[in-house]
Amino acid sequence: MTSYDHFIRVLVLVGFVLTGLLLTALLSAIIMLCGGMGLEEIMNMSQSGTMDFTPGLTRILLLTQHLMSFILPGFAFGLVFYKSRLMNGLDLSSNPGLLLSLLGIFFLWPLHPMVNLSYLVNESIPLPAWANLFEDQAEDTMMAILEMKTPLIFIANLVIIAILPGIGEELIFRGILQKQIGLIFRNPVVGIWIAAFLFSAIHLQFEGFLPRMVLGAVLGYLYYWTGNLWVPMIAHAFNNGIQVALIYFTGMDISTFDEKNSNQLQWWMLPLSIGVMYLIYTSILKNRRSIEQA
Repeated sequence: MTSYDHFIRVLVLVGFVLTGLLLTALLSAIIMLCGGMGLEEIMNMSQSGTMDFTPGLTRILLLTQHLMSFILPGFAFGLVFYKSRLMNGLDLSSNPGLLLSLLGIFFLWPLHPMVNLSYLVNESIPLPAWANLFEDQAEDTMMAILEMKTPLIFIANLVIIAILPGIGEELIFRGILQKQIGLIFRNPVVGIWIAAFLFSAIHLQFEGFLPRMVLGAVLGYLYYWTGNLWVPMIAHAFNNGIQVALIYFTGMDISTFDEKNSNQLQWWMLPLSIGVMYLIYTSILKNRRSIEQA
């Protein structure tokens, strides 16, 4: 296949995602109407955001968004281009095994000093008023749904904040976009970083743009090194899920977590984290070779 063929695949994916976003908007409007909202309130959402929504309604809307905008478009792409080989084409046919899954999770832990450094750089970039408005709305929404008074709400948040994003976002940004962009440019590293940039941009949270791009790139490298999309999916879901669990079981406030950790960043943490990540990286490659030889 030529670069043009892979570019067409990217355009088809964009079409599926845009269709999913449209369906998300329509279905969300129906859900809000059923929830007692009026048409005028729905039309004015661009100004008020989701601040006036109940946490339950916000969770339902997020669930709808993950399913319609990421998971379904991703699998629709797979059905069109891979047909009966869908799982193989999306690199989901092989079980990564416990060890490789744990290595993927552990690889994210020593990443924190670099994430905190990127947060400091990001913090020095002035944001326009409209970007600050997006930040405030996103923070208000997240704080509302992270108030977990029952185990059932905790489980619901794990699904909405950890499991579904881990599946849907990795499917779109790593399993499809990263692979296709890498093939367009004949360079997998270019695919990793462009997909990471788009992954961060789509969240529309600019105070954490660089840290999220770094995280996206690391998830992209995990996919590239292992050739198995389950590894970044599991790592992504675990990374989000552990934060939800910490809030539920300890009551800690993570709204200032990045800022506090950035203030405690020491120079020696960076070479230490790079060294630990290198050791895990070599273990990942060794484990993959063992699986392929078996």
